[in-house]
Amino acid sequence: MDFLITIVLWVLIILLVLMLLNEAIIRFIGDGIVNMKADEHTPFTVDEITQDSISLSTTINVANDGKQCLTIMDCYVRPLLPYEQFDGVKVEAKAELKGTPREDDYFEAVLIQKKENLDIVIRVKLIDRKNNDIKNTLTHMVDLPLDIVYQHVSRHPWEISKKTIVLTAEEIADLAGIKLAD
Repeated sequence: MDFLITIVLWVLIILLVLMLLNEAIIRFIGDGIVNMKADEHTPFTVDEITQDSISLSTTINVANDGKQCLTIMDCYVRPLLPYEQFDGVKVEAKAELKGTPREDDYFEAVLIQKKENLDIVIRVKLIDRKNNDIKNTLTHMVDLPLDIVYQHVSRHPWEISKKTIVLTAEEIADLAGIKLAD
């Protein structure tokens, strides 16, 4: 029995040493550091406006500020507009690599080399829920927070991070060419 305890202790000690060695290596050679510059996104623009919907987009730069390559494995947009807050529109949103639009709304994993960057386009579509004119519906619009959720990895274990941008009711009104109701 003492023999088994000794073996288990040695295995635990070896695992601890390997973990500490891994941390030392990462600190010495560096890691990829993702910098999602959501606060510096481009102004939203109108992609399309129809009788019952308006499509908007903005671009966010993502930089690798680290010393190693990193991978963005997934990126999606979660609109935060509860039905109880405003039920006039249905919101659809997605993220795509600039210059590589996809019809299936899938974000294909992308590598960002050290000290390089790329752009991600955030697309938001507001669709009238009640078969009204979208411009009339948007006169009562509220601010629309958008969570940009992204999974990333480099030498460290994968992580999921998020940044939030807010598409204000005033911005939406300006883009739609309307005035908000009082």
